[in-house]
Order: sequence, then C-alpha cells, then structure tokens
Amino acid sequence: MIFISDVHYQLEHLNSLPKDKGPVVILGDLINWIDYRDGQGIAMDVFGSENVKKLINLRKEHKFDERKTLWRELYQNDPDKISKKMQEAILKQYDNVFSVLKNYEVWFIPGNVDDVEIMNSYISDTVINVDGLTISHTNKKIGFAGGGVPTPINARGEIDEDTFSKKLHNLRDADIVCTHAPPLVKELVTDVITNKIEQGWVSLNVFIEMNQPQLSLFGDVHQPQASYWQIQSTKCINVGYFRATNQYLELSSII
Repeated sequence: MIFISDVHYQLEHLNSLPKDKGPVVILGDLINWIDYRDGQGIAMDVFGSENVKKLINLRKEHKFDERKTLWRELYQNDPDKISKKMQEAILKQYDNVFSVLKNYEVWFIPGNVDDVEIMNSYISDTVINVDGLTISHTNKKIGFAGGGVPTPINARGEIDEDTFSKKLHNLRDADIVCTHAPPLVKELVTDVITNKIEQGWVSLNVFIEMNQPQLSLFGDVHQPQASYWQIQSTKCINVGYFRATNQYLELSSII
C-alpha cells in the first residue's frame, strides 16, 4: 500500500506509480486550481496569467479581502460563460486523472479543491471512495476522513469542523487515521513557499490525544515547515506534495 496526496493534475507522475505495491491511497486534491509556484492550473486557463499572478501575490501578502474582490470582478465580465468554461476545465481534469487511475487499485478521499459528486461518478470495482470508512489491511485498521478545513476561500471541498469531528468519531478504533489536512500544529501547517500558515484540524488534534492511533497521515500543506511530528505516541506524517515531488509513502516503510 502506498499513500499520495495533492496530485493536482500531475498525470506524468501518476503514470509512473508502481503497480506491485498494493492499493494507491490518495488523500485528496486531484485537480489543479492554481499551482502557487508558477500559476499553472484551471484559473490560469480561464482568467489568464496576469490575473493569476495578482491572485497569487494577494494570497502571499495575506490580503484575502482584496483577493475575494478580484475574484468577484473576474466573474462579473460574463458569469455564465466563465462558469461554463470553469466546469468544462474541471471535468476535463477529472476525466484525465481517472483515465490513469483506472489502471490501479485506488482508494481515495476528497480534499479541499475536490468535487465529491464528480469523483464518485468514476467509482468502479478498483476505484473506491473510502471517506468515512475503516478498512482492515495487513493487520492494521485504517480510517479515512476526507474534506478540507473551512477557509475564507470557501473552496468546494471544505466542510465544517463539526462534520469532520463526527467522521473522526467513527474512526476511533483505527490504528492509522488518514485525512486531507493535518492536525493544527504550527510547524505542520506553515507553508514556507506561500508564506502562509495554512489550515489544520483542531478536532484531529483532540482525536489524536484521546485515541493515540499509531499514525496520522495527511497532505494539503505543500511545502510544510515540518513533514513529521509526534503528538504523544502518534506519528504525524505529511505524505508529500505529489504534483511537485512525485513522492509517495509506502506503508511497509513506517510500520
């Protein structure tokens, strides 16, 4: 079993994944909205590079109100045309991603940029949505709780803390807990490239302290100050920014 996160439409890396290591577990964010390193993604395709540069800089400068104002202005030009173009771009990315994933055994949970309804349309005998489930594998109980932490951006895959906490409650017997976002630990949520403290789950901290699973696995923060942390006896691991690094975490290497 191998774990990846934050695919963000990196098809070449997906095609290079090994097929002899068991299920590929994807901890969310399959499509690419904006790559904050170079601006590539759906937003650039729809709004152009100059506008995306402005959006990136406003985020780096933590000017979220100005960023939201710019988004509104961009949509006001021709909202129906823009919405249609946006949806077409989203559907195209998901279709291309799942065209690769159908060649693997895949377990996935949604991330903050994901559309669960679209993702579920690709479920098959080999590609399954494991959000909210606990599955036994190699004598370990692995629990899954997907969704993004609420932010001012209000991305389509975000859920509220109460909803997430209820998911976690059903995973209390799990040895390994898999989420999209990390527990709210400053070092785990600080992105050293975007110059921003990203989001983390308060309820995941509480869950870990109460239940002490062996592992907490997650992604979401692309360039974290720390990729490894320990909360009591639980090892907390960011499995890596797959789009940039082609990095995966093999379960047998950490248990």
